[in-house]
Amino acid sequence: MKKFLLLFISVLLSFSALAQKSPLELFLSGNKKFKAGKYADAIKDYNEVLKLDPDHVVTLTNRGIAKDRLLDYRGAIEDFTAALALDPTHLEAWTSRGLSRYNLQDFQGALIDYNNAVKLDQKQAKTYHSRGMVRYALKDYRSSLIDYNRAVTLQPDYAEAIYNRGATKYFLEDKPGACADWTKASQLGVKEAERYLKNYCK
Repeated sequence: MKKFLLLFISVLLSFSALAQKSPLELFLSGNKKFKAGKYADAIKDYNEVLKLDPDHVVTLTNRGIAKDRLLDYRGAIEDFTAALALDPTHLEAWTSRGLSRYNLQDFQGALIDYNNAVKLDQKQAKTYHSRGMVRYALKDYRSSLIDYNRAVTLQPDYAEAIYNRGATKYFLEDKPGACADWTKASQLGVKEAERYLKNYCK
């Protein structure tokens, strides 16, 4: 009986400590776990935040990103959609939902999201790169090239964008341009570019 009583008190104290945490403390705890790659644990903290503050747009978005990392793309999209219903100007929710839709191969849906993200902010290299990937998947290579060019203009050392631009140039029959991009990407540390150089740029 004494052992049971001690266990009960321990559980009660643990519950009390959790109940005393503020939404901010839970949010920061979730972010810390997210950064450590503990996505399921981060989601638990975000769930607690949203119980206390259901309309917290950043928490909804962060939880969606954590779900995306756990390959729960549909759950992620639900969170991003809820965030955007509360704040249609929340850029990260647009780009994150675009990525989850891309991961589900809903390329048209992803394109719409990235178009909206670009309307909100024309200075994000990552957004142009992501839209370039979507347009590449849709085989719209010329539009894809425009987006990769914009991404590289905004961030000249954007290795992934340069690497992917090489593939787009190759499909547009610009082999010298493709090989130049893969050479640059290789110099920036993209190991996969070396295989393309070997196979297509002899």
